[in-house]
Amino acid sequence: MIIISNTNRSSIMKTIKAIKKLETQCKNKYQHKLIVLISTIDYANHKYEKYTQSDLLYYFNGNLKRNGQKETTIKTLQKYIYKLGKEFKVTNNYYQHLGINMGTEVYYELKYNKKECHRLINKNFKIKKEKRFQKRVNEHFKSKFNKEGSVEKAESLYNKYNRNKKEEKCTNQIEDFQLKKYANKCNFKTSFFYNLLKLNLEKEVKIELLRKLKNAENAIERRSIGDIKKEGDKRCVTLKEKQEKLSLLLENVITELKNEGYDSADLEAKMGSIYEKYRNKPHFIIEEERYGDLGVIVANLKKTVKKTENLKSQYDDLKNNIFSILLDQLRQKVKIEILIPKLKEYLTKQEKLEYKKVFNNQYYYELLDLIENQKEHLKHSEFKKAVT
Repeated sequence: MIIISNTNRSSIMKTIKAIKKLETQCKNKYQHKLIVLISTIDYANHKYEKYTQSDLLYYFNGNLKRNGQKETTIKTLQKYIYKLGKEFKVTNNYYQHLGINMGTEVYYELKYNKKECHRLINKNFKIKKEKRFQKRVNEHFKSKFNKEGSVEKAESLYNKYNRNKKEEKCTNQIEDFQLKKYANKCNFKTSFFYNLLKLNLEKEVKIELLRKLKNAENAIERRSIGDIKKEGDKRCVTLKEKQEKLSLLLENVITELKNEGYDSADLEAKMGSIYEKYRNKPHFIIEEERYGDLGVIVANLKKTVKKTENLKSQYDDLKNNIFSILLDQLRQKVKIEILIPKLKEYLTKQEKLEYKKVFNNQYYYELLDLIENQKEHLKHSEFKKAVT
């Protein structure tokens, strides 16, 4: 029988504790957070009969802060809890949504005691680490020491040729696809670009040729020479003809709006800016059945341009009001049969009528002076007639 002294017993216990501590020791932050979460769930289960994820997050962040780690969010906590249940299989998770505006019930039960949960998590991480290490070792030996017996494996020249040929074919297919995609984006008017794609040239050279072809098409479209038109194709018209048609169409729009009573000067100014905007792309206006630009333009003009009829009626109302005010002011000083024609003649000669000239009596004194001067002129002419 072996007798163990108290001193030896204490040293053995310390060794056992040290071994257990090594088994539960965390090697990375993620592992440590899962260990802390297990302790937090254990604490919450002993302290509360019912709790929420927010309560759990509060105690979890408190533990992380005390351990010198950053606090986390509710979504990260939910992800950790899911991992504990599905991957590590150390918890039973209860989650029940109670309905709209009613909240959610949660409860997390540890399948084992706290220390056993810690041990299982650490064991899982240890196994994963060993697997990663073994994988790296195998890949290293496979790439560096690929030998059979004493003879090093070497790929045959035939296999290398086939592999290179296959890679070259794949590269060519990718380049052909890219070139076709670029050509479709260019939106060529003719099918001549297909001939360029068939040429045995480098990808960059083909792209440059396609670019030059598109520039040439744009230059031809912008030219104003009538003999560029294709024979037998009535749809192919020059830019100059399109611009003439655009100008004629806009003039017709102006005429229609003038007939409806819109201000002609304002219409002319706005149509000038519209023509400048569409002079290099007149098809948006000409081809009404395909594009809706003309309808939008007409609608905007009707909103922004004032009708002359409204302005004239407003001016007539102003003139009539001023006429009535001046008639009331002067009817006691001048006979009505003399005042009315003079008042009409005076208001017609005014370039701009304003209410402020009525209120400061400018019109009143000017009319009064005009009538007095006419009286003096009449007296003078009657005196001359009497003398002669």
